[in-house]
Amino acid sequence: MKSFSRLFILLLLLLLIGCEGTKTEDCATAESGRGHIISVLPFGSIGIDFLEDFIKENNLDIGVTPVTGIKVYSIVYETVDWNGEPRQASGAIYVPDEDHSGKSYPIYSGQHGTESKRSNVASITPLRGFDAMFVASVGYIGSSPDLLGLGISNDVVHPYVHAFVAEAVLDKIRATKNWLCDNDVNETGQLFLAGYSEGGYVAMATHKLIEEKYATEFTVTASTPMAGPYDMRYSSTRILSRETYPQPGYTSFTYMSYNAIENLNRPASDLFQSPYAEKILNLMDGSKTISEANKELTTTIKDLFTAKFLSDYLGDGEQELKNVFAKNSLVSWSPKAPIKLFHGENDSTVGYNNSVIARDSLKANGANIELITIPGGTHDSSVFIAYAGALGWFNTLKK
Repeated sequence: MKSFSRLFILLLLLLLIGCEGTKTEDCATAESGRGHIISVLPFGSIGIDFLEDFIKENNLDIGVTPVTGIKVYSIVYETVDWNGEPRQASGAIYVPDEDHSGKSYPIYSGQHGTESKRSNVASITPLRGFDAMFVASVGYIGSSPDLLGLGISNDVVHPYVHAFVAEAVLDKIRATKNWLCDNDVNETGQLFLAGYSEGGYVAMATHKLIEEKYATEFTVTASTPMAGPYDMRYSSTRILSRETYPQPGYTSFTYMSYNAIENLNRPASDLFQSPYAEKILNLMDGSKTISEANKELTTTIKDLFTAKFLSDYLGDGEQELKNVFAKNSLVSWSPKAPIKLFHGENDSTVGYNNSVIARDSLKANGANIELITIPGGTHDSSVFIAYAGALGWFNTLKK
């Protein structure tokens, strides 16, 4: 941990050298302003020596050996919320630090895991988009969206494990393409999607959104959703059926997301017991991490939720909530691009069966899909093993 802290501080020093934001024009693609770049802040360069030292000193294996340094840019771009209202969102772009003449790059969109603290994002601290950062060092354009409701987006709730989250990811890809075009950086036309935990859900949702709604604009080359809650009906029932759950902050974040986006209009006290119901709005206001929220809640399910809610949800009641969870599940569509799922078999945070269900259901719909099981893997221990497998596979497909 000591070496990680030293390198993290060094990275911040490298990246926080002041630069004025610049504006770019839409040169590649835009839909009614969506994906339009409002501002670009160059963060500077990260050298190959730093990247190599970071991997070595932290014993970090994510399947890449850097071949070039990178340049990092923080961007603000236009998107919309679930009501169609214009919003601003932010994210980071990672570009190989080399002469781009005669070269073309695929785009890699890496979706981060659960984060409730609005400032803990790649547009502010580029290391939080570590996967996009490292793939840029081996010849990709790395895109790391903060996601709506995080980063600069402080006027809406984050669409946590809700399918609408993919719309702002799509607009981030549009913004990345606009930036590349405006800066004369060529792309190959390939698009890779990845993410772990919530990011796994977001990667799957983005793949689905592109192929079902934006196939004339984008083509997914391949995706690697990892350890995500793809079946929200299964995930919710699994958590509520347990005696304890180690991440109660996830449940309150889900409540905030669905209550706002689906217009459920239900006070927290409908679901949660006192004193937790009274705390949730402040815990999920963007100022606290999930770990900080967990400390204010309880891991005992029967103490966190009301007896009536548990009885109704695990019985025949709560049909409206069950229906919106089913609507936002990602296991009933027909993918065209190949998918590899990665999941630790002993994941108690996001159940391994999410990936089994997704594989079996999507395969029955004709998908080219494979589940890579990480033997003995937990939610935490499987992260870098999964990324190494995902990025290794992408490299075999990369042009």
